[in-house]
Amino acid sequence: MRDKSTRKSILIIFLVAFSIITSTLVISLVARGYQLNLTQGISLKVTGILSATSKPKGASVYLNDQLVTATDDTLNLSPDTYTVKITKDGYLPWQKNIVIKKETVYQTDTQLFRSTPDLKPITLTGAINPQFSPDGTKIVYSVASASATKDNGLYIIELNNFFTPLTGSSPRQLSQNLSAVNWSKFTFTFSPNSRQILATNKNINYLIFLDNPIPKTFTDITSSLDSIKKDWQVQTNQIVNNKLNKLPPELQSSVSTASAQDIQFSSSETKILYLTQTDSILPNSLITPPPAQSTQTQSRNLKKGNYYVYDLEDDTNFLLGDQKTIINPSWIPNSDNILFISNQKINIIDYDSTNKQSIFSGNFDTQKVSSWPDGTKIIIFSSPYTSAVPNLYTLSIK
Repeated sequence: MRDKSTRKSILIIFLVAFSIITSTLVISLVARGYQLNLTQGISLKVTGILSATSKPKGASVYLNDQLVTATDDTLNLSPDTYTVKITKDGYLPWQKNIVIKKETVYQTDTQLFRSTPDLKPITLTGAINPQFSPDGTKIVYSVASASATKDNGLYIIELNNFFTPLTGSSPRQLSQNLSAVNWSKFTFTFSPNSRQILATNKNINYLIFLDNPIPKTFTDITSSLDSIKKDWQVQTNQIVNNKLNKLPPELQSSVSTASAQDIQFSSSETKILYLTQTDSILPNSLITPPPAQSTQTQSRNLKKGNYYVYDLEDDTNFLLGDQKTIINPSWIPNSDNILFISNQKINIIDYDSTNKQSIFSGNFDTQKVSSWPDGTKIIIFSSPYTSAVPNLYTLSIK
């Protein structure tokens, strides 16, 4: 009786173990892209997986011009080349030719941008000589046309704070104009760490420490200017070296180190936008590439004066363009997209040089364009018409 009960228990344990192993195997095969094929008997059909994701969600997904699903969804596809298009009302379309490989997952991870950006003013009384901080969190400028004299002076905008100028909030005044200081006559330069501002007017220089209370009088530091500039250069060199040290040694010698802006990491720090200083060839397999490595066209034959993006996880390198066609490129925070100026237009492009899209054109200062720290807006310096006082505006893109 006991032997029969023991055999029954062993059988149950065996069946449970068999079920677990079988279920795990099936789940593993499905996750790797295998499907049951009943067209010619019973067999397993090997496929790849397309994970169609987008921000915002709920966009339409087209494969070879056929509507197949909506994001976020996964599709099992036979290994082949496909044209994937993702669209959503109110947003610019996204399209890319992709290669689906067996047992691999391709994720679109698409960021869609608004087709009708919303333009809103940040400043209302004009902005003179605005300057963006290196860390992208501050703007300093002066005002000379306010209706009340006391409102003219030096201002700063802290971009980390929630800012809605038309609901009561306003930029912070650092200093009113003084008897011997008219801030509208000065130009401004941030320190590399964004914690100091150098205000310059001909042979007069003032150094403003943003971490300290702003004084009511200012001391000319022209005699110490060379020492300050040397210190700032040391800071810049340290920032550049820290970035270089994260790159493969084979790439470091080709990257320009003239400016910290010549080397920029994406928010995830997995991709680097860089300007080349020499012609060279970037070797293959600097790192072991993943199975789902991007199949977009690479450019590993580097030419001096071109902008490229290298993926530190994928070992892929993409050409964006030369300095004449790609002006002031920078990463849009919290994305793998790059913002740049070309032909008096503000453009956005995917890191792999696909999906170039113009989002704004018109009268704006090409040297005064930057992303809001959360990546949802772009800041521009513009006049809506010829005789208007230039102001700072936000351009909502997400």
